[in-house]
Amino acid sequence: MTGADVLPATLLGLAREAEQKRALAREAAGGRLVTSRPADVRWLLCGRGRPVDASSPSSPYTIVLDESGSRALYPDIEDPRVRAEERLDELGYELAPYPWHEGHGLSETPSVLDALRLVLEEGERERYRRAGADVADAMRTTLPRLRPTTRELEAAGDLAGEAMRRGFTTPVVLVAGAERQRVHRHPLPTGAELGRHAMLAITAEREGLHVSMTRLVSFGPPPEELGRLVAAAAEVDAAMLSASTPGTTTGEVLAVASDAYAAQGFPGEWRLHHQGGLTGYRGREIFATPGEPTRLPSSCAVAWNPSLTGGAKSEDTALVGPEGVEILTRTPELGELETRSLPRPAIVELPGA
Repeated sequence: MTGADVLPATLLGLAREAEQKRALAREAAGGRLVTSRPADVRWLLCGRGRPVDASSPSSPYTIVLDESGSRALYPDIEDPRVRAEERLDELGYELAPYPWHEGHGLSETPSVLDALRLVLEEGERERYRRAGADVADAMRTTLPRLRPTTRELEAAGDLAGEAMRRGFTTPVVLVAGAERQRVHRHPLPTGAELGRHAMLAITAEREGLHVSMTRLVSFGPPPEELGRLVAAAAEVDAAMLSASTPGTTTGEVLAVASDAYAAQGFPGEWRLHHQGGLTGYRGREIFATPGEPTRLPSSCAVAWNPSLTGGAKSEDTALVGPEGVEILTRTPELGELETRSLPRPAIVELPGA
């Protein structure tokens, strides 16, 4: 079952969520807010307000909250689609199209919603669960079609296509075959063939929420050294997830990762690539850096991605709450490694050449 087959949260629930967010935003902004920041807009619109150009630094919508009410401004050429498909009036917004060639002439207020976006309401958690399951399904569908002769670009296109069939945009799609996997942490796909093994990573967005995951594949039994590295990365990942509790800072989680790398025989390896962080309405809302003081809220999402030189990486998206972590993109049927705390993804073994 894909996201298109799942009934969304009730309209009443969405309207209440939007009303609560507007109240929080007005308070944070001192009574008046004007924003077209993409993450802010999608948060305020409860995942609605899809952009036409996903690469634009500004949303096509400008949200205005003041004493006169709540308005969604947008170019008038978008009006038929907005009314028919986005239906922002259902969330309590007055629709305010303006002539596309004139603009709206308003100045934005300073960013005040960053901390608010980190806290996930129950409706958002449900949307995240559906999104995580669908991204995992896109990965699960793509992997069996891979062959050693598949080009990186073909694999990336297949994975992105499966995500788009499920209603996602794909801001990040990374693929590395055996040669490039050993040396690149962010392998933008090329025309090279995958070869003996490969890494596929994706960050996909739907309803404003970002889901990230990585899986490694081997055609036939994986090389022994790669298996050793993946097992070590899995232990680091499990340690980071176990440390992801409400009230813990992202800097403290990074310190746990540093200790876990050292325990696996790779001291200082965390310096060679970012380790992920809090996720949500941006691929990473907050990156974990030494001493970073942001505390994980009582309800939030994280995507850690520890990696090791030589081609190993471990990454899933998880919800964090008082009851612990809930891994949204888990794929146990593809194989998992038992760590000291949590099962983590194993190398997916596919038929050889």
